[in-house]
Amino acid sequence: MMSRRRFLWASGAVLAWSRLPSYAAELADARRRVGLIGAGWYGKADLFRLIQVAPVEVVSLCDVDKRMLADAAEQVAARQISHKTPRTYSDYRQMLREKDLDVVLIATPDHWHALPMIAAVQAGADVYVQKPTAVDVVAGSARWPSWTSTATTTCARGRTRPTPLPPTTSTTTCGRGRPP
Repeated sequence: MMSRRRFLWASGAVLAWSRLPSYAAELADARRRVGLIGAGWYGKADLFRLIQVAPVEVVSLCDVDKRMLADAAEQVAARQISHKTPRTYSDYRQMLREKDLDVVLIATPDHWHALPMIAAVQAGADVYVQKPTAVDVVAGSARWPSWTSTATTTCARGRTRPTPLPPTTSTTTCGRGRPP
C-alpha cells in the first residue's frame, strides 16, 4: 500500500516530467544575449565554451586592452552562428547601460571581480564570475544589497589549486537572489 507522502511525491514527479519537454523547448528557442567583461585568455575560454554548449548570441565585449578587445571580437564573430561582430567597450559601465544583456561573464583580474559583478546584477543580468568574488571584507559586504534586491542568478567558479587541472577539480557555486 502506498503512503500519502509517497503518493504526493510521485504525483509531483509526474507533473514535473510532464512540463519538462515544453520548458526545454522554450529554452532551446531562446537565444540568450551575452556580454563578456575581461577578454583575456580565461574570459575567451569561458565564452567560447558557452558558445559551444548553449544557444547564445554574444553582443558585447569589454576590456581595457584595445588590441585584446579587437582580437576577441574577431574570434567571437568567427565562432558564433550569426557571425556578427559584438559591440566593444573599454568601460564595463557603458556596456551595462545598454540593458540588453541576459548573461554577463566576468573574467577580470581578482581585485576587479566585485564592482563589475555588482553593476551587472543591478543591471538585471545573470552573472558568471571567476572566484574569488571579492578579495576583502569591504568588497564582499558590498555585494549583499545587490544580491538580495534582485532575482538574478550568480555563479562563481574557480579552481581548487592554482595550476591548470581538469574540470573535475574545480568548484562551482550558484545562487538565485542570494550570494554563492
